[in-house]
Amino acid sequence: MKVNSKNINFRARSKTEFETHMKPYPAVKSLPKWFLNAQPYLFHSQSTAPNDGKVHVRNRFSNANFKKCTPLLDGMSSGYIIPLWTDVEIDSNNGIPGIFWKTLSSVFEIHGNSTNDIVAPNGYNTQVFKYLNCWIPQTPKGYSCIITSPFGHNDLVIKAIPAVIDTDKSTSEVLFPVWIKNNFSGIVEKGTPIAQIIPFKRTDWNSTFDYYEDGEYKNIIEERNFNLTIVGHYIKNHWSKKSYR
Repeated sequence: MKVNSKNINFRARSKTEFETHMKPYPAVKSLPKWFLNAQPYLFHSQSTAPNDGKVHVRNRFSNANFKKCTPLLDGMSSGYIIPLWTDVEIDSNNGIPGIFWKTLSSVFEIHGNSTNDIVAPNGYNTQVFKYLNCWIPQTPKGYSCIITSPFGHNDLVIKAIPAVIDTDKSTSEVLFPVWIKNNFSGIVEKGTPIAQIIPFKRTDWNSTFDYYEDGEYKNIIEERNFNLTIVGHYIKNHWSKKSYR
């Protein structure tokens, strides 16, 4: 363990589940395919830059694609992924999704009696289910966890409802509420990302408001050499490395 690093402990509810359920893993190991397959530098039909997959700048703009966006990558690679531990089949009956599996242990259960308690995102059914996750995240004193649908995985059939849990105090199981995509019929395979867990330190915040004088921000951009770097200014000058193991 690195000096000054913190430890998150994922404790299973039982030895059997510890041995049979897929363990959480760093989110950086589950980057979406659309990001991995993207080209870092794009060709534009109106540009005079060569289409050779290398960095170029024309008319003061570089050809860097979103794959060179470090904040985007940071979001998708922060924290840990809770995976689906077994295959499930999803089918619908009169518009209400059903989830089915072969294991003796239950994988999902219906959450609540109403289908309208929480407004679902577009394309997802209002019926909420719980994923019966066996892993209880435990963090050091003063640290909580953001729980969300995995960043960047925008086509998931099973979408976790965002929440924050004070995982330094709570010892209860974390059963993620989820929505199911409308009109989906098929198999969701073991290992599919279900939720992303990102630990963070709690602190109190106040908000203030201020402004730059007219023209001041433009001068700051020039003076701090933003435009002196064709690509990668943020990662070279401002970014801090994060590590999740």
